[in-house]
Amino acid sequence: MEPTPPPPGPVEPPPGSQGPGHPGPPQGSGPPYPNQPSQNYPPPPHSYPPPPQGYPPPGQGYPAPGQGGYPPGQGGYPPGQGFQPYPGGNQPGQRRGTSTLAILTFIFGLLAAVPVAIVLGIIALTKIAKTGDKGQGLAIAGMTFAGLWVAGFIAVAALADPSEPDRDASGQVTTTQNVSSNKLRVGDCVTEIKEGEVRDIKVQPCNQPNGGKVFAVFDLAAGKWPGLAQVQAAAEKGCTDRFKALKQPANQPSDIWYLHPTEDSWSLGDHGTTCLVAPK
Repeated sequence: MEPTPPPPGPVEPPPGSQGPGHPGPPQGSGPPYPNQPSQNYPPPPHSYPPPPQGYPPPGQGYPAPGQGGYPPGQGGYPPGQGFQPYPGGNQPGQRRGTSTLAILTFIFGLLAAVPVAIVLGIIALTKIAKTGDKGQGLAIAGMTFAGLWVAGFIAVAALADPSEPDRDASGQVTTTQNVSSNKLRVGDCVTEIKEGEVRDIKVQPCNQPNGGKVFAVFDLAAGKWPGLAQVQAAAEKGCTDRFKALKQPANQPSDIWYLHPTEDSWSLGDHGTTCLVAPK
């Protein structure tokens, strides 16, 4: 027998003889490529580029939670830090709206609902100080409007119903001034008397030439408004009877005047009648 020379090139070990831990290709596996004869090929070697600095080598997986992905001093964020919101930024739940009470205070203040505006304004300012809601300016503006309405009401009342005239210790008028007709007393003198509705009248000291003097003041019978004609008739009769009762004839030709309530003043409780004697 002649020895057979070894084939040229590297001799592939038979399947299953590459050493421990290196199994051959599985049985029944086909050729790696179509139309190629079935041969036993070893798995191709794998080559990986070296991992970048700071990353674990292949096969070791990712670092345990909390250990970070970078070695110390190589950058990255420290464990558990991440991004933090800026203080005072637009964080959820911190946006404040305008107080409804402040808006209502402003509206009621404009509409001259003074008591409502003041009460709502106080409540609104108290709550805004606690919650930080918007609307403090609206609440203050509404209360300011309410205060202006009050000042206006007082001014109108003062003009509509002047105060008591200046008098001396004996009750005599000392200066010429406008007063409400219901402020006249017996013995007061007026500058002049005009026909028509009288809301106020000018009084003056009686030691000066005057246009009339009060000689009686009385109230008509209370009750429902009896009508203008009946009020005028009752006022005229009451003044005439009282003048006759004085038994003081005038020094010169004179007329008797009377100031009686109107329907509006009657509804407010004014039933007074003022009698004056004035030269013709």
